[in-house]
Amino acid sequence: MLIKRSLSISGHRTSLALEAEFWSALILAASEEDKSLAALVAEIDKARESRQEKSGLASAIRVWLFHRYSSKVVMPKVEPRSKDVQWCEKCGTPADACDEPHHIAK
Repeated sequence: MLIKRSLSISGHRTSLALEAEFWSALILAASEEDKSLAALVAEIDKARESRQEKSGLASAIRVWLFHRYSSKVVMPKVEPRSKDVQWCEKCGTPADACDEPHHIAK
């Protein structure tokens, strides 16, 4: 369920709708960076605008949070699928890189 909040960003009021989990992660990130929620959202918005992204602010925040927290977790590198490689169907890695080949897809 989306939760809508109003924030003042760069002197303008804006409404932002995010799932509760994203609000929690965003509030935690602001606290960890010792910034107000509005200041962190303004930084994410400014970065989005400088990259001339077409996505909305809520999407940009979700992607920013994904990058922030996925960098703290070891994520398996997924390579483009090749017909010459067997792939593990469970974890999506090449079978020879999977510690336990679960289900090999050809």
